[in-house]
Formats: sequence, structure tokens, C-alpha cells
Amino acid sequence: MTSFRQLIFPGIVVLATYLIYVFPYYVLYALMFEGGVFHWSALVVTVGFAAVVIYYFRSHSTWWPIKVFVYQGMGIGFIAFWVACFALIVRAVIPEQGVVIGVVSLILLALLSMVAMIKGRVIKMKSLDIKTPKVSAPTKLVFISDVHLGSKPRSHLEKIRSKIDALDFDLLLIGGDLIDSSSYDMADLTPLKGLSQPVLFVSGNHEYYVKDHGILLSGLSDYEVVFLDNEASVFRDLHIVGISDNQSLETKKAAAADLIHPERFNLFMVHQPSLWNHVHDSVDLMLSGHTHNGQMFPFNWLVRLQFKQVYGLYEQLGSRLYVSSGAGCWGPRMRLGTQNEIVHITISAG
Repeated sequence: MTSFRQLIFPGIVVLATYLIYVFPYYVLYALMFEGGVFHWSALVVTVGFAAVVIYYFRSHSTWWPIKVFVYQGMGIGFIAFWVACFALIVRAVIPEQGVVIGVVSLILLALLSMVAMIKGRVIKMKSLDIKTPKVSAPTKLVFISDVHLGSKPRSHLEKIRSKIDALDFDLLLIGGDLIDSSSYDMADLTPLKGLSQPVLFVSGNHEYYVKDHGILLSGLSDYEVVFLDNEASVFRDLHIVGISDNQSLETKKAAAADLIHPERFNLFMVHQPSLWNHVHDSVDLMLSGHTHNGQMFPFNWLVRLQFKQVYGLYEQLGSRLYVSSGAGCWGPRMRLGTQNEIVHITISAG
């Protein structure tokens, strides 16, 4: 049984590698040159590419050619998979136009990949106004999540910092996945230092994929970041609660029940939005990320199968949930049909 389980991960990687890194290009080649879609050489290429992918994730290699191959290849391959599948459907309808279909598909893949890479580097501003009788004066917040330093360069956080510096705000909130499972350098967090406003952080799932994550999380204080690990912090009229991600849903629910303040405005930071469905009767505002709004179409359709709330503002029984699409990307620095965002929130009396 143990040996079987040890084969599951490599098996999944090999299958995913074939579908994303190999299959689409064999399809496009077959269409343009009127050959067969399946060829024995695809197996050899798949095994070789899978070995590179497994090596990258297990070694935490920082060699940029491998990093580009794994992440950008993943993003372009994801787009190529759907383009290739659509091309095969079209060819089944008009088989005599296989070459034209292949050429058009290749052009479409290039255009979509270019758009996705451009959008993966753009950060939009999102404004959110919350009215509540529980505060006496306005408080302005900036909320970011899913920066994914490690697979993303320090320059991305520097870009976020430059945009934040142009805003009028009182508190910066970071909703998890600040650092992901790739190799990282704590010095990449330097752009967070020197802010005149406090910075509060709650963990996401990727922080716990990092080797020695305890050292990582304890070291956040060196960069003037306060880690709310199932803890609450009072800021003006706001009772801010951080629920860590490395817990079961039941444990999160219990922690939330213990930390809710019956009279103050309860603002919860929880990386994954699922908890809101169980605590909305006592939480005024919950801020989450994790979903990336699917990041790349049509993956957002699959994300909706797992999460009821994928992106945007939700309201129920006077409680609000905002699920951010994230300030960065996981894996490929690409977006299609979604955007990176910084959320500027004003909470005022009303």
C-alpha cells in the first residue's frame, strides 16, 4: 500500500505534464502537418518534462530557466490545452480544413498567451465602502492577498508597495499566501518595512508548504508585520480577528466563536472564504482570498465547484464577505479573464 501511494504523486505529475506540456502541441502539429495526434515520442517527452517539474518542486531550485519552463509553460500549456481541444472539435465538423484550423489555433494561442502575460503583471485598484452603526469615525484599510513571493519576484511586491504609497489608509491587511512553496528570500519582504501604518497578516495555505515555515512566520516581525495566529487586535472601533489556515474547518469555527466580540465591529481575516458560511451571523466583515477568481479562464468554472463564494462582495444577514482575486498569481505569472487587485476599503458610520 505504501509503495502504491508513493506512485500516486509522480503518476499525477506525469498525467498533468502530458495534458499541459505535451498533448496540445502534438495536436497543433498534427493539424498543421496532417499527422497523427498520438505518437510514441510523446511518452518520452512527457517523462522528461515530468522529471523536470518534479525536480523543481522538490529541490526548490532557483535556476531561472527551470522556473520559467515550469511556471510559464504551465500557463501557456493550460491555454493551449483548451485551444487544442476546441480545435479538435472544429476539425471533426470540417475535417477538410485541418491545416487552417491548426494555423488559426496557433495564432489564437499566441495572442491569448500574450494577453495573459500582460494581465499577470498589471495590478488594479478596487474600492469598497462599508457602512455600519458600530463605528464612530471612518477607518480606511488596504487589503491584499495571494502575493506569492517566491514564485513571484520581489519586484512584484515593490510594485504593490508603490501603489499602496499613493493611497490614503490607516491599516494594511494581508490575507495569506504572501510567500508560496517555491524558494524564497526573507529579504524579499523588505518593501513592507517603513510603512507608517500598521501591517496585520494572516496565514494562507502556501505558507505551510514552505520548509521551516515556523521560522518564516516568526520572522515576519523583523519586517514590521504582525502575524494574527488565531488572535484578535483592536484598531480604533474595529475588532480584527485573524484565523490561521493550517486548521480544519471545525477548528476554525471554534476559534472564531472564541474571538468574536459581541459589541464591536468584527472584521475577520481568513484566507479561504468557506468559513463565512458558518459565522456570518456574528461577523460584520470577512476578508478572504485564495480563489484567485480562477486566475485563468475557464479554470474559474472549476473553482466554483469547490467554493460558493469565488470573487467579489457577498452579503447575508447584515454580514459581508469580500473575496479578493489576489494581488498576485500562483504558478504562471498570467491571468485570463481575471485581474490582480489591491482593495481599498472605507468603513464608516451609517
